[in-house]
Amino acid sequence: MPEAASPRRWEARARALGDRQTRVAEGACFVEGIRAVCEAMDGGVPFEAVLICRERLRSAVAIAAVDRLAASGVPCAEVPLSRFARLSEMDNPVGLAAVLRWAPLPLAALPPPEASSLYVIAEDLGDPGNLGTLLRTADGAGAAGVIVAGAGTDPAHRRCLRASLGTAFRLPVAHVADPADALAWAKAAGIRTLATSAHGRQTLWSLAIPPGVPLAAVLGSEERGLRPETASACDDSLRIPMLGAATSLNVAVAAGVILYELRRRGAVNL
Repeated sequence: MPEAASPRRWEARARALGDRQTRVAEGACFVEGIRAVCEAMDGGVPFEAVLICRERLRSAVAIAAVDRLAASGVPCAEVPLSRFARLSEMDNPVGLAAVLRWAPLPLAALPPPEASSLYVIAEDLGDPGNLGTLLRTADGAGAAGVIVAGAGTDPAHRRCLRASLGTAFRLPVAHVADPADALAWAKAAGIRTLATSAHGRQTLWSLAIPPGVPLAAVLGSEERGLRPETASACDDSLRIPMLGAATSLNVAVAAGVILYELRRRGAVNL
């Protein structure tokens, strides 16, 4: 294990990155957890520093990752348990965190669609955990990218990154302030947009999907759903059949149902 390097400095840096304006201005974020840190490393994300807690870091995989980072010149700050616990939002901190140079992409940097590419447009999501789970789901379903639109949570929020299990560092994730810009990008790229709503015109099961057409599932906020102007601007609308008393699903669960149904029906190439 490497020796600690300027721990107080990096603890202060981690706390500062709790502020969204700081993250956006500096293109940096703080992430915690073995899987997230390892995915960032394997995905080629630049590291400012790695923070370790010897009392908690027991994973051989994590220790090997820290050694690789240190060998590449990344500063390794050793933080005692009492202070690491104050930095952590985990009930049982695993002893590994990092400061990264990572931020969501601009729309223009998203990969262009291929035949049957699948995207997600997530509008006004308020909960970082929901967004992170949605990113993990989109990655699992083979999505070509996710656009986070509107005034909702920041994709670089530490809880979003942790919930994504590091898939945010592998999956192209863009952010745009105005959802209309996301829809305009999709239209220009020849992507068919599917609004999801409890009042959708068709059920997911009956929706006709032309083969070879790129698709974007458009999902709204947890409380209010899609903005009316966003729903009306989409090419089609769909609803998930609800067979019990509940009228809607958690947004990340809904994304999973929709994305995997589209894949099952061959809308996305394996």
